[in-house]
Amino acid sequence: MKRITLNLDDEALIWLKRVITDQDSEEALRFINKVMRPLVKEAERPSGLQRTFDAGGPPGQLGSPR
Repeated sequence: MKRITLNLDDEALIWLKRVITDQDSEEALRFINKVMRPLVKEAERPSGLQRTFDAGGPPGQLGSPR
């Protein structure tokens, strides 16, 4: 498994410090799901991978690569 680095903005860092200080397991799980999960998913995406959307198709439908 490759190593990744996650950058937290000020708000997320304050939230994380609060979770650690309070030792609040429910809030820790919310933090993981809301902040960490999306960052990890983004970090695991191959760097050249981009989703393209076909302007002529319905919104949200993946288009063919250009």
